[in-house]
Amino acid sequence: AVPWLSLIVSTIAWYTAHSSVKARREAPMKWKLLAAFTIGESIAVGFITTFFKFAAVMQAMVATAAATFGISAYTILQKNPKYDLSQWGAGLSSAGMIFLAYAVMRLLELYGILPQGFLPYREAWFGMAGAVLFSFYLAYHTKLIVAGKHTKYQMNEKDEVFGAMCLYEDIINIFIYILRVLGEDRN
Repeated sequence: AVPWLSLIVSTIAWYTAHSSVKARREAPMKWKLLAAFTIGESIAVGFITTFFKFAAVMQAMVATAAATFGISAYTILQKNPKYDLSQWGAGLSSAGMIFLAYAVMRLLELYGILPQGFLPYREAWFGMAGAVLFSFYLAYHTKLIVAGKHTKYQMNEKDEVFGAMCLYEDIINIFIYILRVLGEDRN
């Protein structure tokens, strides 16, 4: 029950920061949201990793660190306005909604609400798709944070907590989906 509660708390904190400009920009509320989000995510991710072998968790951690470094370096160093990642928000939101709908239908299938085989599903493919999707989200959010003169959209300097929450969520999701790809190593 504690992992589910922590996930609910972190989700509420993230959506509160996402939907309320006042909450994400004014102290002490932004710091309370960051604390609730961080503690909730830490407990949830810690719980999830207990279902995998140590080697798989370490491999996923190293792969996530390498991906995060590479994506961040590219996003920060890329100055060509033709490749302005700050304009990808609508496309990423659409892809995220499709991905979420597929995940919910898969969950309904697992609980017997939808018939088995209703969706074509392979854990490794789903994990790779999730890792790729959240890698694009990481590039997008990084560009919003470090935006230069060539970007159309950017975060306000008062959005430092919300920016941290976005990056944290993207990196955690990349880690979880890479871990799913390594799922044959489950405990």
